[in-house]
Amino acid sequence: MRRKKQITILIVKTGALGDVLRTTALLRPLSCAYRARIFWLTSKEAKFLLAQNPLIEKIFTAPRQIAQKFDWTLSLEEDKALAQTAQESFSPKITGVIVKDGKLSYTDDSAPYYQMSLLNPDKKKADNLKRLNRKTFFDLWLSILGLSRFKKSEIARPQIFLTESERKTAFNFARKHSLSGGAIGFNPGAGSRWPSKELSVAKSREILKKLSALKKPILLLGGREEKKRNKTISKGLSGVIVPPPMPIKAFAALIDFCEILITTDSLAFHIATALKKKVLVLIGPTSSSELDVFGQGEKIVAQPCDCFYRPHCSRENSCLNTISESRVFSAVKRLI
Repeated sequence: MRRKKQITILIVKTGALGDVLRTTALLRPLSCAYRARIFWLTSKEAKFLLAQNPLIEKIFTAPRQIAQKFDWTLSLEEDKALAQTAQESFSPKITGVIVKDGKLSYTDDSAPYYQMSLLNPDKKKADNLKRLNRKTFFDLWLSILGLSRFKKSEIARPQIFLTESERKTAFNFARKHSLSGGAIGFNPGAGSRWPSKELSVAKSREILKKLSALKKPILLLGGREEKKRNKTISKGLSGVIVPPPMPIKAFAALIDFCEILITTDSLAFHIATALKKKVLVLIGPTSSSELDVFGQGEKIVAQPCDCFYRPHCSRENSCLNTISESRVFSAVKRLI
């Protein structure tokens, strides 16, 4: 029996960081199905998430670095310049975002995903399709790429590879605070791009107070953007440890020290799924169906949202803040 011809694939995906990380779930299925040599065009900020991945032959951080042809380009960034780069990648086959008649559009085979996005000129229709969708991001893309046989497979999940140095940074912090793997991680922020996804300071404090009954150390997690906010959240609360901002993969190594992570739909969530951690994800203005906890946790979905996929909430009290701390507490007890 003849083996399939090996093909080269270029993935164009630069941001946001959580979206880049979740896209790594496609690497093993692509490699297995097509004997693929995989190259990736990403941002300098996201490069570190992809580093050390043995399935990526080369990472580019600028189009000018690309000097070869590819058999297939996956154009996964809704950006005109990057879509143009994808079309100029000399690939006989392109799947995803393209430029058509001077405007962003998408290939026919990628319609199951992009018809639910901002690329659909009918915003109401796109939002409605998003609400009605019951498939995960991975199920949608595995179908689009002809990889449906890998659905529910262990190999179709996000990947992150940590160096000894990155683990040592987290280990030193954990040793300083006498953590031994039994901590609860709590990540209530969502970065500057999606403030509508974050819990309020008041709701975050209520949840932390409720979790204190578990008598476990709690790591209040976040990046540089959450430093000041997390200091406010933790003020006066015993048993809450606030780590300093760390490089992304050292941050990931710290999540690996946690017994469970409670988080919004953010980079921290995708890190937890890549590390096979127990996770409780709190979901507001994004599609809960698209998020996959891979059998390692639960999803709590807020009441119907008025600002679906909008960066800023239109309500005085965000739908996320209607999630009761008792509901979070009960879910955590079940998971641990």
